Amino acid sequence: MSLKQNVEYIKEEINNDEKMLEGLLRLENWFKRYKLALFTLLGILIIIAIGYISNNYYQENKQQNLANAYEKALQGDENALVMLKNSKSRLYDLYLFQNALKTNDTTALKTLESSKDSIIAQFAKTQNASLHQDLNALNSQNSGDFSYLQAAFLEIQAGNLQKAKEILAKIKNDSPIRDLTNALTHLSIKGVDYAK
Repeated sequence: MSLKQNVEYIKEEINNDEKMLEGLLRLENWFKRYKLALFTLLGILIIIAIGYISNNYYQENKQQNLANAYEKALQGDENALVMLKNSKSRLYDLYLFQNALKTNDTTALKTLESSKDSIIAQFAKTQNASLHQDLNALNSQNSGDFSYLQAAFLEIQAGNLQKAKEILAKIKNDSPIRDLTNALTHLSIKGVDYAK
């Protein structure tokens, strides 16, 4: 390399270093100007993260305690039952539903028809209608697939196979109970006696 090229190279390096130093000085000035806002934002983000993690831990712990209380209530622990009732958890409705099923308690089932858990409410309504053999309620338009299945079963028990087939035909093809419906339809065609 010639001396002129060396001087040009050195000038270029110095210019690059000056630009980098200039950028660092601008960054330092910007940081000094907005330092308080940056630290405030960082503090807020840390507080939000801690709050989120704490809330998740609290919710998981609460759900675990409710699940444990539910298990103990099923085993007859009165304190656990009181805890479930006071928590206003859906597990309390599930506990009541299980007990109502065991004893065929139509009063409890009627109460559970207005449960905040729509699945428990639907099953309570279906079970109550089934216990009263209320085919109109079970076979109504908005009663649902499980109600249709129960209505068809009651019709088969009464010997009304054609009505049972008509009711089973209302159950949608994508229903989770479609296989059971098909089996019941097939068996009712064969004339299997369910009343026994």
